[in-house]
Amino acid sequence: MNKKKIKKEEVQGILFANIPLLGFVIFGLIPLILSVYLSFHTFKGLRLNSAVFVGFENFKTILQDELFYKALGNTGYVLLSCVVSLILSLIISGLIATDVKGAKGFKAVYFVPYVCSMVAITFMWKWIYDYNYGVLNSTLIEWGWISEPIDWLGSADFYRAAMFVLLVWSSMGFNIILLTAALINVPRDLYEAASIDGASGLKQFFKITIPLISPTMFYLLIMGLINSLQEFTRFQVMTPDGGPDYQGLTVVFYLYKKLFNASGGSDLGVATAVGWIIAVLISAVTFVNFKLQRKWVNYD
Repeated sequence: MNKKKIKKEEVQGILFANIPLLGFVIFGLIPLILSVYLSFHTFKGLRLNSAVFVGFENFKTILQDELFYKALGNTGYVLLSCVVSLILSLIISGLIATDVKGAKGFKAVYFVPYVCSMVAITFMWKWIYDYNYGVLNSTLIEWGWISEPIDWLGSADFYRAAMFVLLVWSSMGFNIILLTAALINVPRDLYEAASIDGASGLKQFFKITIPLISPTMFYLLIMGLINSLQEFTRFQVMTPDGGPDYQGLTVVFYLYKKLFNASGGSDLGVATAVGWIIAVLISAVTFVNFKLQRKWVNYD
């Protein structure tokens, strides 16, 4: 009887343990295999039964498209905004972690954009940047800094700067929360010992603070870069047409336009091939970062 009970429990355990595996097969492995198939075929619209094998032609089409390289360049400045956001977050976290008055309030204010809808936040900034009624133009004119409104989202001279500010601002909240927690957990006696030895505040920062919070910084950097390579929503909501001179066209936005272009057609095979190129880029960036972490991340 006991053996039967044990066997029944083993069967139940195996069944429950296989539920995540089944989920991975259905929602991970099968779509992955299907995407490989799609990337080597061309289709009429979104009809899978119209597939025609073309080999690497889809990838060749992408690599010969100047707009793809434009999208890569635009994604590059999104990556830069991730790095700038991390640096600014570290500075602000350092100020908050020093028991400044109202620290909890500052944490909440910085974290609110992270928990709010990305679409809603982007629409808010779209209103701020509005040419005719935007708060930014109204304020700058009121202060006498400009004499006429600036077309922040319609001018190639200002578009990237406007989006850069949005990207940096919207990603700081999560960084600040984690970095503040990491800074608070740094032992105070290390700073006291360093002060006794005559170490300056700057030297303490680079010799004590940075090494001890480097694992947190590394995590935020990796996640930030991966999210930056997949950036799409903010640009699509802000400028659905891709922005002036396609400066708002990221690689994922480029994929979207290939899949659902304005003329109503679709290039499913090419769009899937773009997805694989993005996957390779993310893998390469992550691999390089894990290799470089040995030189600056301290886990002791």
